[in-house]
Amino acid sequence: MQTKRIQRKKKKLTASERVIYGILLILALIVLFPVIYIISLSFSDTGAVSRGEVVLLPVGFNLDAYKYVLQDARFGRSYINSIIYAAGSALVSVICTGMIAYPLSVETFSLRKVFTVLLMITMYFGGGMIPTYMVIRNLHLLNNPLVMIIPGAVSAYNVIIYRTFFQGIPGALREAAYIDGASQFRIFWKIILPLSKPLIATMSLFAIVGSWNNYFDALIYLNDNVNLQPLALYLRQLVVTMDMSSQGMKDLVAHMSVNPRTIRAATMLVAMLPIMCIYPFLQKYFASGIMIGSVKG
Repeated sequence: MQTKRIQRKKKKLTASERVIYGILLILALIVLFPVIYIISLSFSDTGAVSRGEVVLLPVGFNLDAYKYVLQDARFGRSYINSIIYAAGSALVSVICTGMIAYPLSVETFSLRKVFTVLLMITMYFGGGMIPTYMVIRNLHLLNNPLVMIIPGAVSAYNVIIYRTFFQGIPGALREAAYIDGASQFRIFWKIILPLSKPLIATMSLFAIVGSWNNYFDALIYLNDNVNLQPLALYLRQLVVTMDMSSQGMKDLVAHMSVNPRTIRAATMLVAMLPIMCIYPFLQKYFASGIMIGSVKG
């Protein structure tokens, strides 16, 4: 046994494995470089940033950009809004999608094929932006925080993934619970959902990230209420449109040693923190959950 272990440790990588590892290393560096650059830019001195001296590592040390970001009332308000929208979207999406998918996974449900076809149709045909806007308006969801949660709560693609996972749970569990007097609703909450942790964790992560980065819906439906706008829209206005012409920004540049680029970098870094903190807790489920629904039936 010891000889086999030594042989395994001394096993050399083949040429193809070295090429694959080399490509993966290069891709990892390409992905990490923008993040490292943003971190370095946010901590660097204003003069070094203005002269273009920051390439990879920070030049000097300056925290004024973070002071501005944390003191900006609009940033804090949009930050809290995004947390509420992301948590609400994940919760509503898991519950609604699961409750739709569970009956479709039960073979005794006579209309499951009909509803599956109707769901499939929505994957290929949509009403478009204007009809969707009219529906949102008629539902009185304009400038309403629920518009960031309810319209995207259910996705036909996610329903199929949920259904596929539920079909993999032994039907004997449902039958035993039903014989003991449990209703279908109780079977779903007490048996199906607890056994679907990899599914729930993976899809919750997708819902949180999608909601966190969603600015387009807020741009259309929350344009009249600044207090309800999420962080993604704030970042768009700050980074993409370079909205640095406010009086507060002028006073900041005049009295503090900051650069608009360092403020953008600090804002983006602080905005990434929640997702970076959530991912490690869901990583153990992500490996198994990423393959969920790869075979659909």
